[in-house]
Amino acid sequence: MCWHREDNAPPSFTWTLAVTNVNGATVRHHVPAGAIGLVVLFDGGGGGSVWFRLMENRLQVEALVDAGYAVAALDSAGPSGDYDMTADPVTNQDLVNVDALISLLGFAGSDVYYLGFSSGGAFASLATLFTPARALALFNVRGVASTFSSTVVLPPPTLWVVGRNDQRIPPTDAGLVANWAAVAASGVDWELYVNEPAGLLPEAFERISDPTSSVSPADSADAVADLRAGAQLDACSVPVGPASAISWAVVSPGPSFTADFQAEAQRQVDELYGSHVLTSDFRQQVVAFFLAHT
Repeated sequence: MCWHREDNAPPSFTWTLAVTNVNGATVRHHVPAGAIGLVVLFDGGGGGSVWFRLMENRLQVEALVDAGYAVAALDSAGPSGDYDMTADPVTNQDLVNVDALISLLGFAGSDVYYLGFSSGGAFASLATLFTPARALALFNVRGVASTFSSTVVLPPPTLWVVGRNDQRIPPTDAGLVANWAAVAASGVDWELYVNEPAGLLPEAFERISDPTSSVSPADSADAVADLRAGAQLDACSVPVGPASAISWAVVSPGPSFTADFQAEAQRQVDELYGSHVLTSDFRQQVVAFFLAHT
């Protein structure tokens, strides 16, 4: 049976960001009136702009805001772009900055949640040891074993999303399996979702947009047809591999496909293939999980 992503709606871009910093690290945030809690976002590259710029990230963040949460993305402190994984809340500037961000936005002592992708998820799980979160959502990462095996400080309720074809952290990854087994043994709530490969409908690329423009229905349909005609999709219109293995030379992009939109199209292919990329397909499950722990 073939499976297709039915919801291809783009982000709404109905609100804008505020930008500040803590100890020199950039913080991008949006705090709606009467926010019921703060979700701190950590990306694998250590930068925060992706949460508000890339389609899957923005859709996840918008779902959180729609549910009443404030959101904030913290850049890493170091020049490498990666978060420091040193388990010391005094010398680790990234851990210091998590506390500073929470206080700066007025959520000290309030409900705080962490959401992290890839190595950003590893850092998020580390941070819970020192600045506890009400719940944790991890995408495409196993997390830090010491967090989930801790019996002194119980691990937070944790939701995982992994990609079926993620070559870095597949669903069968031994560390991932051990961590969710440890959470289950602790009695803490946990959920696991697998991003299964899905076929591209003609409107698949209509999701790609920015605040002023988007990929047109005609250009989206033409690009999907080009991929199919060029044997880059299987019988169910699922990509035959990750974006890096797809021959994009078969696509003649229409006028609405800007260079940035073409790059986003490759991320969409990775998402639909179930690769190592954030997916928004489980955004309502993330919201429901956080609400259950508010």
